[in-house]
Amino acid sequence: MLVIDELKKNDPQLRLVAVMLAAGLFILLAGLWWVQIVSSRQYQSHFETQAYRTIRLPAMRGRILDREGRVLAENQPSYNLNLYLDDLSKRFSDATDALMKQAKTARIQAIAAREKKLGRSLTKAELKQYAFKLEFLEQIRSQARTEVAANVVTQISKDMDMPLPFDAAKFDRHYKRQLAMPYTIQSSLDGQKIARFEENYTTKLGADLELQSTRYYPNGSLAAHILGYLRKDDDSAEGEFNYRLPDYRGVTGIEAGYNSELRGTAGEESVVVNNQGYRQSEDVESEPEPGHNVTLTLDMDIQRAAEQSIVSHQGAGAHAAVVVMDVHTGDVLALVSSPTFDPNDFVNGISQEKYQEMQELTSEKNRATYEIYAPGSIFKPIVGLVALENGLDPRATIFVAPSPRDPHHGYVLVGNQQFQDTVPPGDYDFRHAIERSSNAYFITIGMRVGIQKIVEMGKRLHLGERMNLPTRQESAGYFPDLKRVAKSDWRDGDSANICFGQGEMAITPMQMTIAYCALANGGKVLYPRLVDRIESQDSVPDEMDTNFPAGVVRDELRVHPRSLNILYDAMLSETEDAEGTGKQAVVPGLRICGKTGTAQVKDEHGHLTGWDYWFASFAPYENPHYAVIVMVQSDHGGSGGSVCAPIAHDVYEVITKKQNAGTPKILASVN
Repeated sequence: MLVIDELKKNDPQLRLVAVMLAAGLFILLAGLWWVQIVSSRQYQSHFETQAYRTIRLPAMRGRILDREGRVLAENQPSYNLNLYLDDLSKRFSDATDALMKQAKTARIQAIAAREKKLGRSLTKAELKQYAFKLEFLEQIRSQARTEVAANVVTQISKDMDMPLPFDAAKFDRHYKRQLAMPYTIQSSLDGQKIARFEENYTTKLGADLELQSTRYYPNGSLAAHILGYLRKDDDSAEGEFNYRLPDYRGVTGIEAGYNSELRGTAGEESVVVNNQGYRQSEDVESEPEPGHNVTLTLDMDIQRAAEQSIVSHQGAGAHAAVVVMDVHTGDVLALVSSPTFDPNDFVNGISQEKYQEMQELTSEKNRATYEIYAPGSIFKPIVGLVALENGLDPRATIFVAPSPRDPHHGYVLVGNQQFQDTVPPGDYDFRHAIERSSNAYFITIGMRVGIQKIVEMGKRLHLGERMNLPTRQESAGYFPDLKRVAKSDWRDGDSANICFGQGEMAITPMQMTIAYCALANGGKVLYPRLVDRIESQDSVPDEMDTNFPAGVVRDELRVHPRSLNILYDAMLSETEDAEGTGKQAVVPGLRICGKTGTAQVKDEHGHLTGWDYWFASFAPYENPHYAVIVMVQSDHGGSGGSVCAPIAHDVYEVITKKQNAGTPKILASVN
């Protein structure tokens, strides 16, 4: 009432203010009425033409490091040349209109020609035959888009003065399935191509460079079978996403075994698209969390020395394996398989030609942990240890009779079966039999002690069983159990074959390395350790590292130290005595206990196809720390001493140099 009373007064200024307020209020009410009532359908239609799409953003993959922190696998920036389809939408529409105009002109001409031929106008039913079908309209749109994209790529190729690929079918699939995402013309551009694009394609119409992170192995093929390789993974199952930017998943090796730890947690980006599906705007909902670094027990120097030694002595295509372990911790210092491959070849998709070459060379197989072989004479120390534990006098001699087939070599008769020896006939004690590797001697002592006790020792060593390696390439191998040797079809000849490492047994070089570690460390059968720890890339204070314990004992041999000492002395003679077959492994200043071996390889018809050559060892003799096992498969004649021992020499030489140079500790062993 007070306001009305004031307005009744003859006050022009007050009346002007009142009119302005009323006019403002009227404008606000009118605007609200226009938006809410008149334009409601328009805004609703506009809202319905927009939709959200979610995009999976891959995380930065964790690095893989050796025991000294040196990089084995990391990430590097990669530039992709992309077409941005939303930038080209106007050109797509114009090209479609042009093709439609041509199609309509052609339709009019066809109708006119038909009417002229008939001498009359076409009926409505007849005209329907000339109507454009949905399939034809989609074909027109697809043709227009493809022509526009191809022309843009051609223009970029011309400006850059270099050919660029364009796959019309691939582009069409991308448009129909991932319209909101840029289309990659070429990935992983080198510096020259990047510079040419930036300098010459100045319009940037519909195309630009995109930075992505890609996997990189700076040492090429070094430790490839441990690291494994990746494949592109665009279909990750985690979360519900409309689109997924290219990511990787491990297929073999550490990349596969620790894939979840290495790949991290993906982020999410929300994209607003219009009614045609083109990107309008985007917003990152959550940032990707980088993967964790994995530090291996591997020593890069020892690994490289072993790989180079195989190539130097046997060639790059040799079928070979080397395993080096710390006998007290089970740390794998080197794990080599030959022939090898470059995991970089898989990062952007390996070519069919290169993959076919890998298949022919069987490069993908891990011969250290996956392929199985007859151990031959390197199994004799285990048979000898069983015999020593069961009362064998190492100084007692066994006479090896001359073979009726070859008087210059010995033999032993088991039942009606003759087993030929590789040594001359004569008297052999334990040391001499190890040194010369007499088959007849070990068959004799093995048959005396009984196959059951040898099998029991093999089971304590867990031969024929998996070790739960994280590389996705592991075989259990084969070793007979007590049930098998108790069956009626098991013969004395089968037992005799086991006594010198042949017959019904096949093991991996890794399994034999674990066995020799047990001989060297006093009888502890260890789990091999490939990974030392997993840690955050960003050193987050609240995030604890995952450390894997060293020296995890799987079993005990339960043997007397006296038996082991006798065995050590005999194996030392293999490398230091004049008649020893492992002398080529010797490194000055390092006393090595070794055993050479040769096993025949036969096909399914029993025909000899080659040999498995071995050198198994541990050192130093006074206080063993390292076990080195070398295996080479060949169809050429030779011996473990001439083929494998030189490779072991190169490995021990690098270990000795590292110790003498005072480099960071190779081993974390505890006496």
